[in-house]
Parts: sequence; C-alpha cells; structure tokens
Amino acid sequence: MANRLCSSLSVAALVVASFAAAPARAENTWACEVLLCASNPGGWMQFKECVPPIRKLITHLGLGGGFPTCSAGGVRKADYTKPKSGRPGYVVMTMQDGTRTRYTVPTSSQIDQAEATAQPGPFAGSRSLER
Repeated sequence: MANRLCSSLSVAALVVASFAAAPARAENTWACEVLLCASNPGGWMQFKECVPPIRKLITHLGLGGGFPTCSAGGVRKADYTKPKSGRPGYVVMTMQDGTRTRYTVPTSSQIDQAEATAQPGPFAGSRSLER
C-alpha cells in the first residue's frame, strides 16, 4: 500500500513538474504529460492536472493523429489501436529496454466524469502530505 501511494505521489509530482515546463517545448511536454498520466497506478485521470492533456489526446486521436511518444520517458514507440466493435482503444508502449505495457485509452465520457471527480495533485511545497 505504501509503495503504491509513493508511486502515485511520484507520478503526480512529475506531472505537476511537467506543467511548469517552458512553452517552447509544448508538444514534447504534452507527450510526456500523456505518458506520465497513462502510467499512473491510480489511473489516467486520478489527478485534475491529467484531464487537459488526456482530453487533448482524445481529440488528437479522433482527428487521425498518432499516439505521442516521450523520449525523455524512455518510450521507443507507441502503437495505438482505435476503438472498434464496442471495445475501447488502447496503446502498447515499447520502452527503450524492450519492455512493453498496454494501456486502455479513456473515452470522452470517461474524461468528462474524471473532470468532475479527479483530485488535485500534490504540489511542491504542499503541507497536505506532511505527517
């Protein structure tokens, strides 16, 4: 339980830090935000900071765009499979070391629901996590 909490907090801290990146690197930052949110053990949109990049992802994929990759996150490639026959879309991310992980891509309605229920991520300097 403690490891899962630490892992979730680590992902949240990385997501928050990535939002502070310079605007000139917006597209790279977005791809890394998607990767961080997708790999969060608590789910794609556990934290409110993940809702905007995931909403952008769904729009991007809906317009025929490919799944973004974040080389800084160690992703070598991402293979996206569109939703069909009532099955959700998913992405298989292949890391630099050859390991592969499959993530189900949330739907627009799931994003809307998450926007209403997601919790704010822990920000640097937040006292809410102190003992």
